[in-house]
Amino acid sequence: MKQHKLSLGNFNMIQVAVLLLVLGLVAGVLYANLFQDNYIGSLKEYEGSVIPGITTQSINHSGLFRYILSKNLEEFLIFWLLAITVLGIPYMAFKITAVGFHAGFLISALTIQYGWKGAFIVFISVLPHGLLYIPVALICLYKGFEVNRTIYQENRSHFRGITKLMQSNLLLLLILAAALLLACFLEAYPGAYLLKKALGIL
Repeated sequence: MKQHKLSLGNFNMIQVAVLLLVLGLVAGVLYANLFQDNYIGSLKEYEGSVIPGITTQSINHSGLFRYILSKNLEEFLIFWLLAITVLGIPYMAFKITAVGFHAGFLISALTIQYGWKGAFIVFISVLPHGLLYIPVALICLYKGFEVNRTIYQENRSHFRGITKLMQSNLLLLLILAAALLLACFLEAYPGAYLLKKALGIL
């Protein structure tokens, strides 16, 4: 019976996550289409002043790698710190919705401005690092929800219970951190190179 309830709970959690993602996507698409005047000028300015520099200058891959790594590790640590608090579930819901909104807005805005070239830029911008970022994010969300539910639904919110729970997930966290490190490397080196070449089509 307990196993059945666990499966049902996981299924409901996935449904809610998908719903939030779709709502974020729809909101991003609507915002991009309804408020074009707010960002088209900035896009054109970016195209004229920033993109030429990106496509002609050499990339500081090592500096970019350090920046991406520090940013993503900070996000990773914040996520897991909040996952063991009462803010964990609201934070996860916010992140899912925000990712959906950002994706919907970016795809729509670039497609509106550049047509198929804009869609191509979005596609290239997530390769090859997105192939690691996406599963890392999904696993974090799933395990983060599971950890939060264990703490607050199974009365393990005391310090010793939380410590023991996190220790049991330590190997997974190390694997996720290693995958995140590799994804940052892919984004800063081959990913940045591919994006630089793709921006040349604009």
